[in-house]
Amino acid sequence: MSPSFPLHRVAVAVALAGCTYASQAVAAETADLSLEDLLKTEITTVSRKPESLQTTAAAAFVITREDIERSGAQHIPDALRLAPGISVARIANNRWAVTARGFNGRFANKLLVLIDGRSIYSPLFSGVLWEVEDTLLEDVERIEVIRGPGASLWGANAVNGVINIITRKARDTQGGLAVAVAGTQDNAFGALRHGGDTADGHYRVWVKGARHGKSVDADGADGNDDSRFARAGFRRDWSLAAGRRLNLSAEVYDGSTGDRWDLADVTSPTGANPQGVTQAVHGGHLMGRHEWAHEDGSESALQAYLEHGLLEVSQALRQKRTTLDVDFQRRTRLGDRHDLVWGVGYRHSQDDIATQGIFSILPASRGFSLVSAFVQDEIALPAFDLRVILGARLEKNSYTGWEPQPNARLVWTPTPTQSIWSALSRAARTPSRAENDAQIDLGVVPAAPPAVPLPVLLRNLATTAGALDAETVNTLEFGYRHQLGPKLSLDLAAFRSEYNGLRSGRFVSQSVVIAPVPYVLQEITPNNGMAARTHGLEFSVDWQPADWWRIQGNYSRIDIEGRAITGDPLNAVDAANLGGTTPSHQVSLRSAMTFSGRRQWDVWLRHTGSLASINAFGVPVPIDDFHELDMRFAWRPTPALELSIVGQNLLKARHAEFRPDFVPAQSLQVERSVYLKAKYQF
Repeated sequence: MSPSFPLHRVAVAVALAGCTYASQAVAAETADLSLEDLLKTEITTVSRKPESLQTTAAAAFVITREDIERSGAQHIPDALRLAPGISVARIANNRWAVTARGFNGRFANKLLVLIDGRSIYSPLFSGVLWEVEDTLLEDVERIEVIRGPGASLWGANAVNGVINIITRKARDTQGGLAVAVAGTQDNAFGALRHGGDTADGHYRVWVKGARHGKSVDADGADGNDDSRFARAGFRRDWSLAAGRRLNLSAEVYDGSTGDRWDLADVTSPTGANPQGVTQAVHGGHLMGRHEWAHEDGSESALQAYLEHGLLEVSQALRQKRTTLDVDFQRRTRLGDRHDLVWGVGYRHSQDDIATQGIFSILPASRGFSLVSAFVQDEIALPAFDLRVILGARLEKNSYTGWEPQPNARLVWTPTPTQSIWSALSRAARTPSRAENDAQIDLGVVPAAPPAVPLPVLLRNLATTAGALDAETVNTLEFGYRHQLGPKLSLDLAAFRSEYNGLRSGRFVSQSVVIAPVPYVLQEITPNNGMAARTHGLEFSVDWQPADWWRIQGNYSRIDIEGRAITGDPLNAVDAANLGGTTPSHQVSLRSAMTFSGRRQWDVWLRHTGSLASINAFGVPVPIDDFHELDMRFAWRPTPALELSIVGQNLLKARHAEFRPDFVPAQSLQVERSVYLKAKYQF
């Protein structure tokens, strides 16, 4: 075959051949979870209680364990691409940008992510460090994806959505499991798990290690983004007297990732000094949850976790952080119509930070406390097939004080297979530690006489205490679900959001500095200088044309209009850039076939719109739209052994998905990749 022959034609031809082969199969195996079963799936994240996915009053989507396995995803962010309304961009082999309904970035700060109810939202920068947060994907039961504000139940930072990664009970992971992966990008990955039972419950222990290779830049040169991670954990579940349940889980991790930063340098003709950096992380957590029922039929749950971690970026910062979180909730029925859930919570996070180079964060140690209470009442009106849901959460945090976050929802179920819902919500995002206390040299505008006679260093200053307010959003949503039959369903959601007090910056003092060379120091202070309006829709369809074949399609559309509240030109630049953080449209089409009882063939086609972003200097840094194809073939030679081969991003040798947005860093691309996987249960 000629080296110039387009590989994507081969990929498409092989996919079509797989469809033909599957259709000719004599023996067929039904999917693990039928479409009817999926719509009856109970989810807990929307209302903090079990409820049917079909009738929930929110833009909800469930990524099942089977979906994750058959997608070929090896990382949680890659699995999140399965959900409509979620934008996932791979910045490098070890970094992602993930958001819901706009405002994406390295530290996208409007999406709350939980693992079994434990928040993994970073208090330092806001957002999630996806390269740090991971688990054994084979232990994930499902991922509940809620688009739209969820702050009335889950608190500040659940602005545009909540993702809850729910792991399997210990009783469902009995016996042994060994997983091994080798490939072109995920160079090496391995995991071991063992589950057993005791007289009063079940347990599992597991260990996982991974090494990822380097990606490349636009010229094909190697990046500095290889990584390695090791983690281990356990879970212990007890079944106690009177129907009480108790579980205890823990995890420890250790890893390092690479990057290359273009550090601000006024002595360089380009204004930057490329320098390799290493990010090392160590830490762990211990979490317990106790659930019990009362004599009056009400239910209570108490959950607490203690987390400690070290984050160290060479020549930049070193952070130690310890977090304690306690959460209590109670659910009770009042008569025949009211289903009441209420709760209280407390969180304290203490850090110890040392900085150097382009960073300075003062004071070196600070504590952050959060006290909260919430209540939600679901009122049933069976004569009208209606449920009215009213709720609110009141929080007090160390940065902005009291933040009320109310919520009102309505769902109408005219038939058992149809539901129409609407929601009006308010949510807030509190400032992060870095936004309040960090001084950062953002970059240098090189000298270009006569317009720019001297280099200009842009320096972001720390704010004074209480200078930043919380960002707020008011969102109106509508949705419609319809199960058209046992083999076909559709889900549609539309939304409109108004944001106020979005984080930006303003130019302040300007001065000339003589050493080490003459340059202009332009200081910038953070402010709440932007507002924005978004509207869009999300559509998904699920079709089973045959017992052995399932087709899922998603489409998402969003329009973002930012505007400056002040007359500062920096606010105007930031506002103009908001629309370039998230693709205006995304399309996903998946085909999953199971045949001959022992083979699976999966094809996943994706299209992502372009990004028309600009950098801090007003220079366009666009990302072209792209479409990609993933394929997976799996074979079970024995009931205990599964072998699979997965090809990812097969249509192009490489493509860009996002530009670094926190500090000027190396722009890297996602390459075509293939990996082999063996999974053995014993």
